Amino acid sequence: MGYREEWEIPPLSHEESEILTQKVFPQVFYYMAAGNQCYAFISEDRQYVLKFFKMQNLLPKSWSKRFPFSLFHGDKAEASKELLSDRVFTSYKDAYENLRAETGLLFLHFNKTRSLRSQVTLIDSKGRRYRIDLDGFEFVVQRRAQKVYDRLAELCAAGMLEDARDAVHSFFHLFASRCEKGFASEHLSLRNNFGFIGNRAMQIDCSFLTPDSSMKYPSNFREEIMKVAEKLDSWASAYYPELSVIIQQEAQEVINHAL
Repeated sequence: MGYREEWEIPPLSHEESEILTQKVFPQVFYYMAAGNQCYAFISEDRQYVLKFFKMQNLLPKSWSKRFPFSLFHGDKAEASKELLSDRVFTSYKDAYENLRAETGLLFLHFNKTRSLRSQVTLIDSKGRRYRIDLDGFEFVVQRRAQKVYDRLAELCAAGMLEDARDAVHSFFHLFASRCEKGFASEHLSLRNNFGFIGNRAMQIDCSFLTPDSSMKYPSNFREEIMKVAEKLDSWASAYYPELSVIIQQEAQEVINHAL
């Protein structure tokens, strides 16, 4: 992918740079999962995730552009890929600039560079080891979060309902913060897109965040919180009914606080 000025980020502080060069990149990263847009690798200490973009899914086939009179000319599917790559990268850039605390994003690298001078070791799903030069790849660094249902199930199974309340409280405040900053997301899948660092909620997938100032309006804010509460309560009612009351109380508290 060619250089794009809009993908540049401000220079890192000394502390931010130290975290990357001293704590993150020296670790071995192990294959964790793959989504529609990314491959995810988790660090040895399980504190960080490296996401590499599936560029074959995000960019049109460059060779199709070489044949102006071929069947590939004007292919809508290929054009939509180009739009998708812009959308995904813009979403991550917006999240990095406006929602870093809510997403745990530490670093974005969308343009090829020569300045990182860092390599990282990856272990794939079959145990094969690779050593790659990060200057040549599109990737993000994000703090690792435990998926939302896994964390809440863990706390409920251990009888730690006050911790579960703290986690639910943080979860709704994550959406409140996102709305207050004027952002929405088309895909509200709680299971894979959200999680916790301890009991602090975090949005894991940033692929489809979009600026939407209407989310600041009380009616839209309430609707968003109620929609999230309904999804969370549906899961809790099936597995941990004692959590349902907490979910309803915390959702109402966030709504009342915003009024």
